[in-house]
Amino acid sequence: MRKLILILLALLPFMAIAKDRPNVLLLCIDDLRPELKCFGVDYIHSPNIDKLASQGRAFHRHYVQAPTCGASRYTLLTGTYGPADNGALFRRAEAMKGKSFPAWFRKHGYTTVSVGKVSHHPGGRGGPDWDDEAKPEMPGAWNRHLLPAGSWQHPRGVMHGLANGEIRMNAKDMDVFQDFDGPDTAYPDGLITNEALQQMNGLAKGSKPFFLAVGIIRPHLPFGAPAKYLKPYRE
Repeated sequence: MRKLILILLALLPFMAIAKDRPNVLLLCIDDLRPELKCFGVDYIHSPNIDKLASQGRAFHRHYVQAPTCGASRYTLLTGTYGPADNGALFRRAEAMKGKSFPAWFRKHGYTTVSVGKVSHHPGGRGGPDWDDEAKPEMPGAWNRHLLPAGSWQHPRGVMHGLANGEIRMNAKDMDVFQDFDGPDTAYPDGLITNEALQQMNGLAKGSKPFFLAVGIIRPHLPFGAPAKYLKPYRE
């Protein structure tokens, strides 16, 4: 499946002491095709992201480097071409090649925070369950890189998790599509969004400009979402 990351770079109002250094919000939404009203289609309900796009900068000409998630994110986060597989950022980390996009902001006085799936692994770490602090995908890039796992236990469980902590053990035995009549936090993206909002509120109270990157996991397979978001398409 061809991967596409929708990136919205939104410039937020910043305090008077640093008018020349606006805060930056980077949204990475996994496998989302450009089928949004702000990208010219009329059959998708996307009022919130449309509003954000109108207030920030939407990238209409961001093309994937290769049909793998890791390679595309490598290019986005480093500005260079890399290996065409999902281990691209880990190999870059081992070689310590140049500075990444967020590392540049950090060097220039920004507080950099990642929440969710921004690099290839949600939370930006390696290891069997993708939570090994000794194996960061992007060394030196983030002041904090966070992934609230909740009942999914660890980042690997979050990546393919369905409602209420269900973790993929065998891809062939797991539902490809699921909707659950419950709150947003019944799925991992609800936890990621809440954490991102908490981080943004805290950063906005600080004295330094910030670069906040938020990675939403769906609509990457499996297609799981609260039922209320699917209801408009059934009526």
